[in-house]
Amino acid sequence: MKIAVVPSTFLPWVGGAEIQTHNTANKLAELGNEVDIFLLEKTKIDNKKYNTIKLNKLLINIIFILNYYFKLNLIFLLEYYFNKICVNKSYDVWHFQSVNYKTLLYVKVLKKLKQKVVVTFHGADIQKDEDILYGYRFDKKYEKLLKKTIHLFDQIFAISDDIIKELSFFNFPKEKIIKIPNSIEIKKIKVTGNNQIVSNKLKIITVARFYEKKKGLDLIEKISKILIKNNINFSWTLVGRNSNLLFNKKFINDNKEYFNVKEEIKNTDEIFFPHSDLIKIYKDNNVYVNLARIESFGVTIIEALAAGLHVVSFNTKGANEILTNNQNGYIVNEYSYEEMAKTLIDKFNCKSFDKINVCKKIMKYELETNTKLILKNYFNL
Repeated sequence: MKIAVVPSTFLPWVGGAEIQTHNTANKLAELGNEVDIFLLEKTKIDNKKYNTIKLNKLLINIIFILNYYFKLNLIFLLEYYFNKICVNKSYDVWHFQSVNYKTLLYVKVLKKLKQKVVVTFHGADIQKDEDILYGYRFDKKYEKLLKKTIHLFDQIFAISDDIIKELSFFNFPKEKIIKIPNSIEIKKIKVTGNNQIVSNKLKIITVARFYEKKKGLDLIEKISKILIKNNINFSWTLVGRNSNLLFNKKFINDNKEYFNVKEEIKNTDEIFFPHSDLIKIYKDNNVYVNLARIESFGVTIIEALAAGLHVVSFNTKGANEILTNNQNGYIVNEYSYEEMAKTLIDKFNCKSFDKINVCKKIMKYELETNTKLILKNYFNL
């Protein structure tokens, strides 16, 4: 098949949607398909099996600005531009990986050109959380355009039950919604035997983009203070974009002996995420802590489970779909940092963790299996 992929954001910006777009495109290409990713910005990716095509950023930005700010409709120019692309390439399907205001304009045009168009919603593009004011839909212009455009999609891939729940707001036909979760190459992580904790140290790891409100950055200090007060011998590895900003926090700066802060891990010799360097960091620890206040899915939880780690998470959307309390992880009351700390202390004496059974429970998140499911649904359009 000839597949066009349109992400709203892409690498080198590293997040769940961007990594999933990259991994899925590579796997589709590996399965014998021709895959082109359309981008507004040039991006240097050393190892990939797909093609990247740069769109006319100036033209698209002019059309967007006039449409969004001045209500001037120059969509016909966009239609002319995309028509040339469609004639030259004759794609079987256009797959939007997340959407924003600009890419929704593309959808309108492509449907006018009678193209097959599907979308995977990844979170902020469809979720709306009043507590932390999370989601694009707080932009009334975006929400209005989404309401007008969403029914143009031939199919929607939902990465979680919460995404499906959000879609009910738009009355999108249920038979056109296919649940396909975000996935990783679980086999690549090569889990064997039990996870024997050989040291007397509680080794915690959190992998995230460190945004204060959504990702629960503010709770690190509160949980750590309780661990210190209870004389727990622990270390906390923090990996991800903006992690260096953590040292602007006085508490973390004053207690550096407990924290191991790393920027996002990249190995340019490898194609699929997570790269082996990050997998090794996972395996060097024994507890994964998910502090996020909202997740559309939570792919780092899958990565941690695949590496055989205990997982402790708040009872939030996405996370509670992956974890079963006291089986493959521990779920604590939403935002209760006291309960999170207590769980870490109580589970500290656990001597082993059955990696094999955990991996069996997460095999439904295997990248190749779910990419083949995406491909099957392309053929059914």
